[in-house]
Amino acid sequence: MRAVDVVFGSGLKRSNKNSPQETIEDTGSEGTSGDVDMNIKKKRRYLQNRRSVVNPDENFYFYWLMALTICVLYNLWTLIVRQSFPELEQSVPRFWLMCDVGTDIVFIFDILVQLRTGYLEQGLMVYDGKKLACHYIRSRDFILDLMTLMPLDLLQIKVGTQPLLRFTRFFKVYRSIRFYYIVESRTVWPNLWRVVNLIHILLILAHWFGCFYYLLSEAEGFQGDWVYPYRPGDYATLTRKYLGSLYWSTLTLTTIGDLPTPETNAEYIFTIISYLIGVFIFATIVGQVGNVITNRNANRLEFERLLDGAKTYMRHHKVPGGMKRRVLRWYDYSWSRGRIQGGGDINTALGLLPDKLKTELALHVNLSVLKKVTIFQECQPEFLHDLVLKMKAYIFTPGDSICRKGEVAREMFIIADGILEVLSETGKVLTTMKAGDFFGEIGILNLDGLNK
Repeated sequence: MRAVDVVFGSGLKRSNKNSPQETIEDTGSEGTSGDVDMNIKKKRRYLQNRRSVVNPDENFYFYWLMALTICVLYNLWTLIVRQSFPELEQSVPRFWLMCDVGTDIVFIFDILVQLRTGYLEQGLMVYDGKKLACHYIRSRDFILDLMTLMPLDLLQIKVGTQPLLRFTRFFKVYRSIRFYYIVESRTVWPNLWRVVNLIHILLILAHWFGCFYYLLSEAEGFQGDWVYPYRPGDYATLTRKYLGSLYWSTLTLTTIGDLPTPETNAEYIFTIISYLIGVFIFATIVGQVGNVITNRNANRLEFERLLDGAKTYMRHHKVPGGMKRRVLRWYDYSWSRGRIQGGGDINTALGLLPDKLKTELALHVNLSVLKKVTIFQECQPEFLHDLVLKMKAYIFTPGDSICRKGEVAREMFIIADGILEVLSETGKVLTTMKAGDFFGEIGILNLDGLNK
């Protein structure tokens, strides 16, 4: 942290030397105070505009998309079921009216939010209000938002209650897709999030096809074996009608049900479409779930591949049993510590990152270790920046020998974690080294040669 503060402070000093305010004060010309006041007003106006701009990387944007997604899902789930089962709509009409109006208000406010949502232009966030508004109005999102708010549901005044007239609200689903990707990038359980999303898609498809099945059965007059078996009693209740329709759609979409043969052309067409969509959805779901499971076990599979390669190598070269056990113990120990992948070499693990970002990340990971080393506490920040990129992590299992007396020193070791014992030739423990201790610096710096 000390190195970062020093660099940051020097940067501020350099920028202040060429600031417009100091240049004006040095000239001593007339109207200087007025120009300074104008610059202050511009800065204040800029800061106010910047505060009012919605940054896509901030939490407000995330929670706003969450609220929008709830409104979109409300329309996706309720409109079709209210259209299919009018008794559900008639039971609590005021509640549905309040929810519809509430979601519409949220959609209207979303237009205002998008008018003030920042975007990147050549890597810099745009805060100018006119640019933001023009960028949104010229985009496809603005057209979709206008289509979303088309007041087709006002036709219910003439044609009666028809909740599906609000189908234009489905155009807002593009905002839910963006929320999905933001959650996927933020969550520490991305595979679980993908599985939940796939299950939700399957459920909502079954929900829609079940409602369509009941609507078609109603249009057919509930005549025939294929349609919903509508008759007095339990089959006439709202719960049984919905569950029976959902049961039919689930069997059809999964293509595993033994269902009656359609009798009319409309029934044939609807069944064919349901089967085709079901085959496509089932294949997609199975493939996605397979990918999720594969990604979930990717680290373990890579570890097993490395372990199998090591076993094959040792078997081919007839390595003794004691050496085999030491090698296998190292793999097990490394896996248990979660360090088998990528080691500690940042150039190997994060080689695609630019050097500056790689250095900042390496400083965050290794600077606390370097601060414990006494010989590095007075070093220049630039030296530490170069040093952290050269550091590599090595894992030694209990009982391993790191180096012996008389060996040529090629590396300097800093203990980051664990305990190291220094043994004499007779096996006696001379001293114990802990985290922050180091050794090997004398050999690589050739301090013995300098003393001669």
